[in-house]
Amino acid sequence: MASRIVVGINGSSADTSAVAWAATEVAREGGTLLIFSVIAAGGAGGELEPRAKELLAEHAAAARAIAPNAELRTEVHHAKSLPEGFEEVSADADLLVIGRDSHGRRSRSPGAVRIAAASKAPVVAVPEIDLGNRRGVVVGTDGSEPSRLALEFAASVANSREVPLIAVISWQLSAGLGYEYAYGEDFAKATERSSAEELDRALEPIEAKYPNLEIQRVVMEGHPVDVLTKAAEKARLLVVGTHGRGAFRRLLLGSVSHELLQDVTLPTVIVR
Repeated sequence: MASRIVVGINGSSADTSAVAWAATEVAREGGTLLIFSVIAAGGAGGELEPRAKELLAEHAAAARAIAPNAELRTEVHHAKSLPEGFEEVSADADLLVIGRDSHGRRSRSPGAVRIAAASKAPVVAVPEIDLGNRRGVVVGTDGSEPSRLALEFAASVANSREVPLIAVISWQLSAGLGYEYAYGEDFAKATERSSAEELDRALEPIEAKYPNLEIQRVVMEGHPVDVLTKAAEKARLLVVGTHGRGAFRRLLLGSVSHELLQDVTLPTVIVR
């Protein structure tokens, strides 16, 4: 998946899942692993650094048990803010891994969203769940350049793991209530057919590049977040692209990726 994986810890219970996921990837694919912690520059940073180093040592030992032959190091990074620190560390990374605490909808933190928006590398948010017998890589497509990049990323992972690629496209006639009265059944069928054709076009280069890859197509009516969440119920990984870009990228994390990060139900990759 990546030759250089960096995983950020912050002392939360989700750190263990994030480090284990990252170490497992390095053990499987090779490469290097950096486990880091960001603390505020100045202020109470001097008091926090000993504890940060202690946590890093604990997680490094756990990672070493999973990937004994991997090149592994730890680092305390000083920055003005958490997103800024993660952005700097991600600059020369192939993948940034973060933990995602299990919270109810009313107590969710926007931290993962801010980090994903600032990161210069693809970000995977790992929740505290047992993946059990889950199988497959789900990817959302919509015909855009970000979704093309997400599709390439997901196909590479699925091919290397020899698991199905589940390519998903959703369609909606209208966001307004009562649209069924404004559009006929033929129009709805035509919209669904057009979406299926768009998915086929997006998959053509993937099929050519990975002829032995099992690909499952999902064409479903509904909001993209709802459709992707349903399609990923039994998958091990969910991949989506983000439209965030330019000088305002911290504020423009795509709405779909934003919503998915608000309630992570499985390891979720945001590809930029």
